[in-house]
Amino acid sequence: MPSTSTDTCPLCSNDEHEDWIQCAPCKQWYHTFCLNIPKFDISSIVSFHCPKCVPKHGSSTYKRKSKRSKVSVDYQALNEGDMFAVDKNNHFHLGHFLKFEGKPDISIIDVFTKSYALESKMEKPILIPQADLKKHGMKFPILKEKIDIDYITDVCGEDTGLEVMDVISQQSVSPAWNLKKWQTYFNTEEEKRDRIRNVISLEVSDTTLGKGFKRPDCVEEMDLVDKVWDKQDPNKRSKVTKYCLMSVKNSFTDFHIDFGGTSVYYTICRGAKSFLMFPPTDDNLEIYTQWCNDSHQNFKWYPDYEITKNKKKLKPINGFKVTLQPGDLFIIPSGWIHAVHTPQDSIVIGGNYITIRDMKMQLKINDIEKITKVPTKFRFPMFNKVLWLSAWYYYNHQDEFMEDIGESEDDGYEILDKLIIHLQGHLELSKTNVTAKKSIPNSVGNKPQLFLDKLSAWKETLR
Repeated sequence: MPSTSTDTCPLCSNDEHEDWIQCAPCKQWYHTFCLNIPKFDISSIVSFHCPKCVPKHGSSTYKRKSKRSKVSVDYQALNEGDMFAVDKNNHFHLGHFLKFEGKPDISIIDVFTKSYALESKMEKPILIPQADLKKHGMKFPILKEKIDIDYITDVCGEDTGLEVMDVISQQSVSPAWNLKKWQTYFNTEEEKRDRIRNVISLEVSDTTLGKGFKRPDCVEEMDLVDKVWDKQDPNKRSKVTKYCLMSVKNSFTDFHIDFGGTSVYYTICRGAKSFLMFPPTDDNLEIYTQWCNDSHQNFKWYPDYEITKNKKKLKPINGFKVTLQPGDLFIIPSGWIHAVHTPQDSIVIGGNYITIRDMKMQLKINDIEKITKVPTKFRFPMFNKVLWLSAWYYYNHQDEFMEDIGESEDDGYEILDKLIIHLQGHLELSKTNVTAKKSIPNSVGNKPQLFLDKLSAWKETLR
């Protein structure tokens, strides 16, 4: 760093950030973090122009890329009838993703706590840059920066089966791979990989990696299944808490909502991730639902998708991008619509959790999954059983209900009202559906209708 008067970043009041960049015209130094410039973009900048100099000197200049880049035809996709998938090196939506502009509308904080989650109502995604593990109660079996594909293969086992996604088709590879085969692929040099593949669903709770990893305290405090699941239940609780995501450069996951409207925690061990996010407004969710049901969904860019409502044309609004670096902790609230790009080979630990606070949104997403015919295996495991257990738990621990939702009694009334309506519908289904009947836990007793009546009576006291 120079020692002149231009050595203090004008966008912040501290010197905690290590990466700097200097404006070529005015010689002012800036933190790349404050400018929201990803580390992997810095090397491509030839001459940086700060916001104050852009009007006079123009935008920053970048290294020129050849316009004659080779396109590798995806004959596999063509054989499967995908007439639009012609380049197997990049998903055809990636260009749209990279060009998308929108100022990040997120909350950047130092520590993620339950009190913050309840007070803020988690209306925005939450970023904790370079999260302090001790402050969050997080633990890794080894230093997180040492968690690589070889370590994962060693502690999870070479023969572990895993679902591998073909990025171009967004479909699972068949037959399934094992971890040893994935390790070989992941360690292959980028230019020698035959296709772009991605692993986003390896649940590691029962492995050395999972047992040595502890989720953030706040996540564990709010996780509804942790609170209500009967440890004596012969069925183990749903395994969605600890995923290891292993993505090679240019992996892309198209727009989706996490199953069951779950919230997500996401911590970067290696590499980087970029998210393009849209809030779960009523209009955005309605557009998303119609987009999912479009027979040509795979070839239509969600941010440009239009529907007609009340004689007006609607498109998704308020979208923005967020890029994560190693050490960052990211919290995605319930219902957010997002696509993900991997600019570098990356390894991430993350997981999903249901909360009582987000029950209205979770039930809304559950309805969307039914409308869009999401297969059962891609939904939250034992969702209805968890809801019955939650209703039973809070009926018997009413003092905890308001503490866990952090809302007014009117909001508590609405949450219970939506929950009761859902459970009443599930109870009716159970009269003719064996699977639905089995998902009503024994703790509710032999008269679930009587329990719902009692639950309704409690709800009325919250008016």
